[in-house]
Parts: sequence; structure tokens; C-alpha cells
Amino acid sequence: MAQVNVVKDNRISEKVINKAQKQILGYRLQICFDSDKNLVDQMRTKFINQYPKIDTYITFDAPNFNLKVGDFRTQIEAEKLKEKIIADYTITIIHKELINLPRVD
Repeated sequence: MAQVNVVKDNRISEKVINKAQKQILGYRLQICFDSDKNLVDQMRTKFINQYPKIDTYITFDAPNFNLKVGDFRTQIEAEKLKEKIIADYTITIIHKELINLPRVD
């Protein structure tokens, strides 16, 4: 049997790992924060029923639970959703942060 030895630079592995990351810098829209998690969960359910294709994220930053929505590559995309929902959600704050790669569907 023949045997092949592959000699490679370690930087290649680093590049492959970095390319496989599923997060990029982008924007999310915060629509609720409260110390009562039940209230935040209710708001999340309401949002999911209205916009099932937009992902939601709850984080805890003492003493509040924060509900953020969306994975927007640009601030303009986040602004479009903000304009659309501002009548139903009084808190609409755009945050620049790491986001998941946006959905294709």
C-alpha cells in the first residue's frame, strides 16, 4: 500500500476554522427587557406568532431579561423591521453585536 504524508502550514487550519464560524458582526433589535421572565416570554411568543421566520434571543443581564430579535447584516435592515413593529412594541433599540448568519428561507 502506498502512503501519503501531508505537510501543511498550521495557518491553514486556523483559516478553515475561522471560515467555518457561524457568527458575524451585525445588528439585532431589542424589543423588551424586564426582570420578570414570564413577561419577556409572553412578548417572545407574541413576536414569534407575528414573525415566525425571524429568530428571537433572550439573554440575562442582571437584573433584566432582554429579548432581541433578528440577525441583520446591516443597520438599514434592522431599521426596516423597527419601523414595521414600532406600533406594537414600544421598546425598539438597535444593537450592534455578533449575530448568527441570516436565514436563507
